[in-house]
Amino acid sequence: MNEKEKKNYLARWNGERGADRNLMNYDRRDDGNHFYHNDLYYEWWYVDCSFDNGYHAIVTFHFRNEFIHPKIPTSQIMIYKPDGSKITKFKEYKSDQCYAGADYCDVRMGNDWLKDIGNGYECHIKIGNVEMNLKLKGIVPGFKFGSGYLYKNEETGLLHGWVIPIPYGEVSAEMILGSEVMQVKGAAYHDHNWGTGSMADIFSGWDWGRIHGKDYTIDFSWCMPVDSDAPILSYLFIARGSDIILSTDIMHAEFSDFSHDDNTGQDYARKIIMTADVKGVKLKLQMNSTCLIESMEIQTSAAWKQYYLRFLADYNMEIEIDGKEDRVSGELLHELMLLNKDNPFLGYK
Repeated sequence: MNEKEKKNYLARWNGERGADRNLMNYDRRDDGNHFYHNDLYYEWWYVDCSFDNGYHAIVTFHFRNEFIHPKIPTSQIMIYKPDGSKITKFKEYKSDQCYAGADYCDVRMGNDWLKDIGNGYECHIKIGNVEMNLKLKGIVPGFKFGSGYLYKNEETGLLHGWVIPIPYGEVSAEMILGSEVMQVKGAAYHDHNWGTGSMADIFSGWDWGRIHGKDYTIDFSWCMPVDSDAPILSYLFIARGSDIILSTDIMHAEFSDFSHDDNTGQDYARKIIMTADVKGVKLKLQMNSTCLIESMEIQTSAAWKQYYLRFLADYNMEIEIDGKEDRVSGELLHELMLLNKDNPFLGYK
């Protein structure tokens, strides 16, 4: 791979590895539409909630769904109950039922919607007998890694973008499951992805996760490229309280203690260690997955199978910011997405 193409994988900081302290580079426009008039264009808005009654919920609006063919508009609700059971709902829409604003997040699909109302977000979605009504308030300011591009080729127009409007926020919700109605509160995360080509042509798979702790918010991703000569796309975001501390792709990850999932036939690392030492911030984050809460073959437009696995994990974190050390432990969520024929994490060190 030539140096010019390698820099396309490092588009966040203009072709180099980078890091920013206390950066405030997010604009409401970043969460608006990024329409492109080609057959491979995709875009989605994602909301992830952890409620105080032990439930977890995910809501996704795919304006054009990257993972199915043709790329039609869809939405999805995934609810994980404290007893380990889950509810999954999926809905398709016609294109003329859908709208997404350009200046800020204003997504409408049929009678369902997600909207930035200025001082937070509101969301309504109903699929079958499951309904979610959410009110989100950001605690940590929105951000993007450098330019916000995961990959960008100026010559071909191929790009993949990612912004995080709510790295950590508070959520209040009405959750209706058939005849059961619950009023719940908790923590929330919201991000937004878009692109002009198939993700599987660039990315082989990733492990993404987040910590919504009392004192720290951590978002991380370790994204493996299809071409082994390409740079690994790594992302680390750290906030303390409501203050952004660091965003960087200068980090290292180790995956070990592999286990086998009989449902998908895939192996996954039970132990992950992520480390960073940049611009006065040192981190060592060790995760040990305790529960596989989602294991599925995803709908795909690829000629091969693709998989999604989601985990609960215990973590221990050692962090030092400008000479001040802290240790934190708790529970986090992380996911493994496998987009290509071969699992890129097997044999990786």
